[in-house]
Amino acid sequence: MLMIRFRSYTIAFFLFLGTLTSMSQSKKFCCCYDGYWGNWKSFSAQMQGNYNGFVLYLPWEHPSNYFFTFDIDNRTPPTKKEVKEHSKKGLWWEYTGTVEYYVCDVYPTIKDCFKEFGRPLMKSDLESSEYSSKLSVLRATRIRQQGNFVARGLTKRTARATIKIAPYSHKFLKPMVYNIWFEDVGFGIDLTGSHFDKSF
Repeated sequence: MLMIRFRSYTIAFFLFLGTLTSMSQSKKFCCCYDGYWGNWKSFSAQMQGNYNGFVLYLPWEHPSNYFFTFDIDNRTPPTKKEVKEHSKKGLWWEYTGTVEYYVCDVYPTIKDCFKEFGRPLMKSDLESSEYSSKLSVLRATRIRQQGNFVARGLTKRTARATIKIAPYSHKFLKPMVYNIWFEDVGFGIDLTGSHFDKSF
């Protein structure tokens, strides 16, 4: 009887640990276009990099097959005093940098991707039946207009960006919320519950 109880507690404990691990892998994203921010949405993406820039990719993909990445220009680690001051005054950190993302013929701008998916475009989005239907309509329209149509699939775009980081606790010295502005849109990433092994 004691052994059965011990096994039950052990299983419950590991199930609890598994829940914590899966929760820590979940990121929250939101996007802004036409002057409005949408709601935060949970998404189980993986990330690799550090707090100066990282790639976002699907858990079953290789990091090189990312759907969004950004890099901050020349960010140096702030001192504890600077972090505490920003936190106390509610001041966001602001940097410049570069983003990379993907578009396609059906969703030719990042705004189109945000309106359709609420996040940057992923390779798997092009395999959906909705994409195939829109592609057929687009192809038929181009043919009627006597134009040639060759679907390019994913096309990489690079753009300059303004990266804003929300004030964070001087106890942990780790940014949690990023607002990345580029191409007339904003992309918010909330890393609460996640972390990098190296801060910079």
